[in-house]
Amino acid sequence: MDFEDRNNLYKIRKTVLEMLNDRGYIIDNNLEVSFEEFTSMYNNNNINIFLNDEKLGKAYINFHNEPKSITKSDLKVLLTNLIKEYEDDQLKLIIILKEKGNGSILKELNKEIYKNVEIFMNKNMMFNITHHEYVPKHIILNKEEEDILLDKYNTTKNKLPKILKSDPVVKYYGMKHDQICKIIRKSPEVGESIYYRIVK
Repeated sequence: MDFEDRNNLYKIRKTVLEMLNDRGYIIDNNLEVSFEEFTSMYNNNNINIFLNDEKLGKAYINFHNEPKSITKSDLKVLLTNLIKEYEDDQLKLIIILKEKGNGSILKELNKEIYKNVEIFMNKNMMFNITHHEYVPKHIILNKEEEDILLDKYNTTKNKLPKILKSDPVVKYYGMKHDQICKIIRKSPEVGESIYYRIVK
């Protein structure tokens, strides 16, 4: 791997750590490394990340940086081995792919066994989309906040406007089907505007 590819992967790993932090995980200082330290870790095939959070549970981030695409068999073996190693069938697995996965892999994620598996492409993690000036702030509501909102507007969840699970910000925060997110847009003309969307 040349310097540019290694540097890109370093940036991707940094974005992944920011994403995990934004999801509420506590990130140990030892995970935030210099480029030189990262190079050494890469040479030792040691750039994957494991987190064990009291509230959010265990998460494993796998950087699939091989030229060949991941197969259905690869996915099953990886998940099965990690569940066995960390003794947790609720382990969250995030796979960062070098190349786009084929259609059969994406369909495979619809199976119940893969409910805690997410896939991201390298190119989509080169920078943190939530830092972009045109991306508004998104906040996931908890159950109590959802009830207050629906009661306030005398409505039901399914009457709210939708935001797709494939939306980059929805994927970034790991939002689940039927969760409600609060979107805060700021503009010089009207100030702050608040919208609510249900994830579908």
